[in-house]
Amino acid sequence: MAARGAVLGVVASLCAALTACVPAQPVATVPRPLSEMEVALHSHVAVLASDEFAGREVESIGEGLTLDYLQAEFAAAGLKSGTHDPGNAWREPFSYEHQGRTIRTHNLIARLPGAEPQAGAVLLIAHWDHLGYGARCKRAGDDKVCNGAVDNASGLAMMIEIARALAKGPQPERDIYFLASGGEEDGLRGALSFVADPPVPLEKFVAVFNLDTEGVAPPGAPVVVLATPGPATVGALMSLVSATARDEGVTLVPPDEGNRKYLKRQDGWAFDAEGIPAVIISAAFAQQNRLRDYMRHRYHRANDDVAGVELGAAADMVGFHVALLQRAANPAMLPRAVTAAAGRTAITANAP
Repeated sequence: MAARGAVLGVVASLCAALTACVPAQPVATVPRPLSEMEVALHSHVAVLASDEFAGREVESIGEGLTLDYLQAEFAAAGLKSGTHDPGNAWREPFSYEHQGRTIRTHNLIARLPGAEPQAGAVLLIAHWDHLGYGARCKRAGDDKVCNGAVDNASGLAMMIEIARALAKGPQPERDIYFLASGGEEDGLRGALSFVADPPVPLEKFVAVFNLDTEGVAPPGAPVVVLATPGPATVGALMSLVSATARDEGVTLVPPDEGNRKYLKRQDGWAFDAEGIPAVIISAAFAQQNRLRDYMRHRYHRANDDVAGVELGAAADMVGFHVALLQRAANPAMLPRAVTAAAGRTAITANAP
């Protein structure tokens, strides 16, 4: 992951804007039966982080297998291609220079059509790529492939199940787009490509939500919301997040120096820089001890495999994001207004 621009930081008054913020507490891991959603998530991670998928490295056999799997899951759920390009349905090609060579890869873009697409759109992101057999993969004994179970098969699994749940529910008013971004490990390249050449005008997106590295926290864990103060409308989005957390029984905790440093290393950063409010809502990033252990011992290593994934909180976050995206896709709950300063489309805050 790579930075882009100067560090904007996290909204300083986040905790004041969010209800029920409490200090984060470590959650002990105990043997327990898995929920139905955890089983579903595990089934996706087991495929996406298998050796057959070769660590999902860009330009590898794993890229094709991963995109085939995601496209099939989205299509089975009832989603449509989101590229708006008949010549490149589902998969939007892009290229970039990295370490002296040209990388040619793809974003996969799906869409759940809304009843009123002119009212704007919502975007959910999870990067599909990982390190595979590449030079940056730190071996674990004889294991030479970085499968990326936590980073980011866990996020992809969540996105599939969120898409499935949303498609089964009432039709949203706004379009909901799903971006499985490529080239994230080389510096957010897929997200930057999407921002530079979006399938619809970028200002159409009223909110962006990112899913990344969620497979480390147990069920019931508290959640942190990371965002930048750049987009003038992010406060309204925070209010919606806060109200949804309260209604869904999710405990929000304030950000700290430990998790702030990851803000510019995730795909939402590319949208923040363009004035589009983007957040990453994560139980994993609220669990500093667990996250620190993962980063020290499994991050970008060959032992980041399905056996070490904890998807309890990820299952919680599937339900939370379904409720949140349903609200964000409702113009009555997240209205749009044109800012006087730059003519950008902005979000007006709701009355309490």
